[in-house]
Formats: sequence, structure tokens, C-alpha cells
Amino acid sequence: MVGTKNNRRTAYTKAKLQEALLSLLADKPLDKITVSALCAQADVNRGTFYAHYSDPAALFKAMETELAARIAPMLGPTQGDLREWLPPILELLRQQRAATVLIIRNLEESPVLQLILDPIREQTMATYRARFNESDPQKLAYYFQFFLNGSVRVITSWLKNGGVESPAAIADILANITQQVLAQD
Repeated sequence: MVGTKNNRRTAYTKAKLQEALLSLLADKPLDKITVSALCAQADVNRGTFYAHYSDPAALFKAMETELAARIAPMLGPTQGDLREWLPPILELLRQQRAATVLIIRNLEESPVLQLILDPIREQTMATYRARFNESDPQKLAYYFQFFLNGSVRVITSWLKNGGVESPAAIADILANITQQVLAQD
């Protein structure tokens, strides 16, 4: 039915707008993309765009939120080895062109990467507390930031290079680095 949210036409229009945004992001930063350029690329009028989003940043945010919603159920128990729970998530990221662009374009504040890595924050902090004999929360936060940024860079480099290695191989790299650092005497 026309006018009903989530009907096929609405889904098609949103998909066209997402594709257009991804295409434009290949050449320019998000803050330089105009609604006019987006509508021209998607072949929709401005009124149609504004019926769904307030600006290109809102479209970008909606895409991130959608991707995060797809990943959230995959997280399950993250207390185990990275090798167990990370590969299916990395496979999803590798298969989704949008995921790659979203993560790389919003690296510093990517809610997708935060969603993936935040569940292991407490476990990691506890490990650092014991391994480095540290109780200062700020220093522990720096340790975690080091781990987080290194992991993010490995994942984004892998995505930028086309995800050539298997997701299991990337999970192995992250798990091995973490285990080696924490196993040092």
C-alpha cells in the first residue's frame, strides 16, 4: 500500500539512496555530499529524500544503525576466544560493501566497531589489571584503547585490501597478538 512505511517502494527508494551515498562517498567526504547530489545520483526528488531522512548524515547514521542491528545478534557470548565469535561477524563485514565504507568513513566513532569490541572491554580490562598489576582506571583505559585501536586498524586494513584473508585468519591474528602480549613474563 502506498504511503505505508516499509512497503516495497519505500525499501527500494531507501536502497537507491544508500547506493547513491556509497557511490558519492567514494569520491568525497560525507560533509561535502549535498542532498541535491544524492538525489541526482539516486534519481529521486528532494521531497522523496526528505520523506525519509533530514540530511545525508542522517542517511549515513541509518545505514550504520541497520548494520549494527544485523551484527548485534551475532555477538552472543563474547567471553570466549576471539577465534570463535569474531569470524562470522568479519564475514558479514566482508560481504557488505556498505559495511566496509561505513566503517572506514567513520573510523574514530564507528558504532559498528564499538558494538563488536565493547563487549570484551570488561574482560580485557580485568586481564590488563592482573597482567600489568594496574588498578588506575585511566591507565587501564589507555591499555584498552591501545588494544581497541590496533584491532580496529587490523580490521579496517583487511577491509580496505578487499578482505582477501579469511575472517578466521584475521581473528587468529588478533587473538595471537593479544595472547602473546599478555603471556610475556
